[in-house]
Amino acid sequence: MNFDLTSIKINYLKITYNDKDSFTHCVKSAVRNITDYEILASTKLDENLNIKTPQEVELSIACDNGLYKAKTELTRVIKEEPYLLFSVRTPKDTEFQQKREFFRVKIKEDANIIFEETKEITQLSVITYDLSANGVRIELDKKYDFPEEVKIILYLPQRIVETKAKFIRTDNEDNIIKASFQLINTPQSDLDYISQVCLKKQIEERKKNLL
Repeated sequence: MNFDLTSIKINYLKITYNDKDSFTHCVKSAVRNITDYEILASTKLDENLNIKTPQEVELSIACDNGLYKAKTELTRVIKEEPYLLFSVRTPKDTEFQQKREFFRVKIKEDANIIFEETKEITQLSVITYDLSANGVRIELDKKYDFPEEVKIILYLPQRIVETKAKFIRTDNEDNIIKASFQLINTPQSDLDYISQVCLKKQIEERKKNLL
């Protein structure tokens, strides 16, 4: 989809990039300035970031009317304390993803990942890192070569959800290796239940912050 990013309200951006060790990271940022040629986005300064430039990145654009994604180039990273500025080329083509971005919460629950590895079925007993009705990130003890599609079993409170999932990426932040998966062909009743679990967790966290 081709539309003018300079003429719409952007709530925030997510920039998915690779560090110098080839691990994938995602940083949420605010738009500082946008032109036909460059988007300047800012986030809180982190001295531990290890970013190579230039490189191709994935841009998630959260707007009032939905979520869009695009491939573009991260050209430079600028330290401007207390912020870090990302300069990316303004993409000309974007792909509409969904009407809204499902909110994601940190939640630790038991899970299994089942996939075929060297013609044998492998089943990993793991712990979720965060969860939404759109996908899940799972903590790992090491990096695995997952196939494009796996089976995931989520042991949620009062419900077990079994679903197919698309492997997205492996990243390493806060010294925790995590694999990201997008849930696919999941029954709507299970998606609704996951949304309820996430909403309940979000409310609990807000109450803690008010104490």
